[in-house]
Amino acid sequence: MHLQARYAAVAGAALLVPDVLALLRFSCSQLVVERLDPLVNPGVTGSPHLHQIIGGNAFKASMDPATVDIPAQATCTTCTFAEDFSNYWVC
Repeated sequence: MHLQARYAAVAGAALLVPDVLALLRFSCSQLVVERLDPLVNPGVTGSPHLHQIIGGNAFKASMDPATVDIPAQATCTTCTFAEDFSNYWVC
């Protein structure tokens, strides 16, 4: 019975918490939409899933963040912040 009261209190408190919508915004335009994912499928052109890539122009299938400073290889970016040569890819 004591455990049920605890669960009821937690459930009741959860009703008081407003809905949360997490959003991450990038001030970048699209670089490319491609079937590339160098983290999941390194070196593979034609990944089984599609991504929208934004950011620096050094994005490629063979990039290895463990051995190469990828933002240092980029010469331009699609982001508003001209110093941001990182790449971001989303579904």
